[in-house]
Amino acid sequence: MSRRTRSHAAKAATPTTVHIPRQRGRGRRQEMPVIVVVSEEPTLTARATAATGRWVWKHRRSWAPTGLAVALLAVAGIVHLFAPWAAFIAAPAGLAPLVKLGWEAKTRPAADLATTVWRIALATLALAGTAWFSLALWFGPLGGPLMGLWTFTAIAGQVMWLIARRTSTTLKGSI
Repeated sequence: MSRRTRSHAAKAATPTTVHIPRQRGRGRRQEMPVIVVVSEEPTLTARATAATGRWVWKHRRSWAPTGLAVALLAVAGIVHLFAPWAAFIAAPAGLAPLVKLGWEAKTRPAADLATTVWRIALATLALAGTAWFSLALWFGPLGGPLMGLWTFTAIAGQVMWLIARRTSTTLKGSI
């Protein structure tokens, strides 16, 4: 048995080159060694990761709100660590959805009830998101009920996104 120690770390799925030494005593002396290249099968983890990556890339537009929610969770965590006072700067932005809703109601009145409901639902979702972001900057994104609010807002945003993508363009144009 060999005394050489070998690394037990996981190796990448790259081709392995195996050198077969030449035979002694028979045949020609100046033969080139035979080289066999054997490709290794990827591990189960590598296969699962690749399949998940392909699926996420294929459906990336459908999952955009969830990606945005996860990115905001990470940003809120990082900003909370370095500058929790940024919550006082971000808090006034929480009023922007209400101002936008009032402005839309004044300048472009809704033609039907469905448009009004969509506008109110979007303003409520945006208000919840900006309020969560401001609170997460101050208290930390994983603190207490903030994680529940983040989950609820992310799921609601994802559902509204999927519904809005499937509705007719005439309804979306009036929102």
